[in-house]
Amino acid sequence: MSKKGIISRMYPLAKLSIALILGTTSIIVQTWQFGYMFLLPLTMFLALIDGRFWSYFKKVLSVSIIFFSFIFLIQAFLVPEGAVMWEWKFLVLTEGGLNNALSITSVILSFLTTLLLVFETTNISDLMVSLQKTGMPNGAAYVFLASLQMIPQMNKRSKVIMQAQRARGIETEGNLLVRIKAFVPTLSPLIISSITDIGDKAQTLEARAFSATCKNTFYRQIKANTLDKILPVVVGLLCIAYIVWTYVPALGGM
Repeated sequence: MSKKGIISRMYPLAKLSIALILGTTSIIVQTWQFGYMFLLPLTMFLALIDGRFWSYFKKVLSVSIIFFSFIFLIQAFLVPEGAVMWEWKFLVLTEGGLNNALSITSVILSFLTTLLLVFETTNISDLMVSLQKTGMPNGAAYVFLASLQMIPQMNKRSKVIMQAQRARGIETEGNLLVRIKAFVPTLSPLIISSITDIGDKAQTLEARAFSATCKNTFYRQIKANTLDKILPVVVGLLCIAYIVWTYVPALGGM
């Protein structure tokens, strides 16, 4: 069993609270420097000292390429405000458009980097237990857990089905058309297996007294230490101070 890093050992709700505080701060301050120049390097450094840098970096990069770059380009080139910085045919990059794109994507980046770090360094079962201990209903906690696990489980199941298809001699690799032809037949067993899995999970939950009205006990025992309780408060106070400094002209704000 691999040794947990310093971030992985933190109480799940403490990490989630800090991530939400930082994300909310980015919405309030509306400065691109907070996301790009502070949170991005900070989360990369925290992932590095936790021993999960490459895994975390790949996830941030993959999500950014899919969603982040598209939003940035739309905001940068389709919002003509201020002086023109670059122009080519119908594409016009203005100073206002660039600032608008940086501000909007900075908020997305703040939530993206912090929440990805939380889920990268947290056992989802531990997170569910910590949520239940706060008084969250079992049903809500299960929906939260199932939502997080749904895509990884379907991805893993689809890989198993594709391997079975290859074992039967069906061509699954090649150009895009070949891959589409190989993927379409996997949809039926993937959907059926997912529906079957729902029934199995329901029986498993009932066997563990999921719907019982009495107070539940937990097999997984996780406790928040003093640092886990203090750190979110400290981060919250620092963020409040930063917001005040940003908006009060006498303190150097805008």
